Amino acid sequence: MKRKIKNGAGTAKSPKAKKRRSVVLEVIHINPKYLEEKYEKEFKKGFEKSPFPHWQIRNFVENSDNVVEKVEEELQHFENWSRKENDLYSLFQTDDFKSIDPTENPFIFSFRLNFDFHFKKNTLSFRQFLYTEVKEWLQKVSGVELTEQVDCNGSCYARTDSLLPHNDLVSDSLKNFVIETRRFAFVYYMTSANWDSEANGGDLQLFNHDKSLQPTTVATQFAPLRNSLILFEVSEKSWHRVAEMISEEPRLSINGWFHSTRRLQPKKPAVESIRRFIPENKCKLLKLINKDFTTEKRQNEVQQIFSDNSELNLNGFLLENIHKEVFTELVSNPSYFKTVGPVNKRHVARLLEEKAAQLKTTSRIIECLKSTTFARLAAKLTGVTVSGAQTSVTVSRVEHGTYWVLGDEDAEQSNADGYCLDLHLFVQEKQWGDDAGGNLIYIAEGETEELLRISPSPNAASIVFREPGVLSFMKFANCDSTDPYFLFTVSFYNVRVVDE
Repeated sequence: MKRKIKNGAGTAKSPKAKKRRSVVLEVIHINPKYLEEKYEKEFKKGFEKSPFPHWQIRNFVENSDNVVEKVEEELQHFENWSRKENDLYSLFQTDDFKSIDPTENPFIFSFRLNFDFHFKKNTLSFRQFLYTEVKEWLQKVSGVELTEQVDCNGSCYARTDSLLPHNDLVSDSLKNFVIETRRFAFVYYMTSANWDSEANGGDLQLFNHDKSLQPTTVATQFAPLRNSLILFEVSEKSWHRVAEMISEEPRLSINGWFHSTRRLQPKKPAVESIRRFIPENKCKLLKLINKDFTTEKRQNEVQQIFSDNSELNLNGFLLENIHKEVFTELVSNPSYFKTVGPVNKRHVARLLEEKAAQLKTTSRIIECLKSTTFARLAAKLTGVTVSGAQTSVTVSRVEHGTYWVLGDEDAEQSNADGYCLDLHLFVQEKQWGDDAGGNLIYIAEGETEELLRISPSPNAASIVFREPGVLSFMKFANCDSTDPYFLFTVSFYNVRVVDE
């Protein structure tokens, strides 16, 4: 698969830019009560907190001169917001503040001013406030020596945006670039003063972990309260997420990391264990699959399309009555599915094999997909030789909150699996909207641009030929999703490739 398509950016709106204006800068300082000697003892208690050291510090900035509002206004009207989307997150973000022109944004970025601005003695930008006063204060109250490196940027979450569970040791789940020296993560909020988490979403959630340090359940969560600072110590167990935004209220913040000389290396999670087999039995295709796809003429047409694109979409793949029966069986039996994790890798419900046998029509479809008859059909539709290839079949229930993400271990598995053929069969009653998530996205190892995005569509089969190092994830199914859909996935591994 080599064809690239445009990456959909969704409908979320970024903060709007305004023309440059004349301002008077004020001094930015930490609230004096956090500078008192007795607070240092209070802060150190945070190292004992579960599930990992963390602090919520309310009214962090001394705001008698409304500097919070001035920083907020400048950030809201900053021109260079970028839309960021991958398997792990979707949000608007600025570049690191150190790379942005300070003359255009003096409250946020730098000491350096030009003649348009008037400033008081000892004026600090918010960036310099973090680099100097906050860093020095954090060193003192924590007892941890920090380096000169401070990362900070602006973030804005709009409706349906989220950040899935991660521990901050890896900077990008698609590239797995490890940041070994991050010590304290911070988030400073400039949200509305009356933030309602139930109506807006967007809470910061901290996760418990198991003996293997993998995340399990939410231990505690914090609303993004205005003028509050959240700090936590980065470690192998500092699993956290930003819950999905469910309103149009923007979640605006400045966030980043303070660094130390301590170095950590994250452990790789295991690849999901999915049973593989060699197809043996036969089935009667004409009783299940649209006969149009079993004729030689149609198969030749489809194969030509596939040879040009390495992927194709076949609508009306199952007989309509079969598609309806399968959907009814699956949607009526949610208890037949088990949600699998860990949550830093996936949150998806898989059909239990022992339960599938109790579903009359569904079990017929599964046995068909496992058969040598279906393997021959896949070969005739694609021209790919799959005879004797190891095969897997999974059935997933996809609904609001479903996702799976990628890691270095998945890329290693993809390379070991060689050339593969995937067939995804969508069983659903209603069409999902383009911005609802739940898409299957193919991407190449080390790349950020999508190769292919497959949107769920009732009774459609999508077939994809993927090279080593190409892998797929499911985009988080957000609050715009409708009724659940069911995804049957058949994969043939290390298939034979014949040169033209």
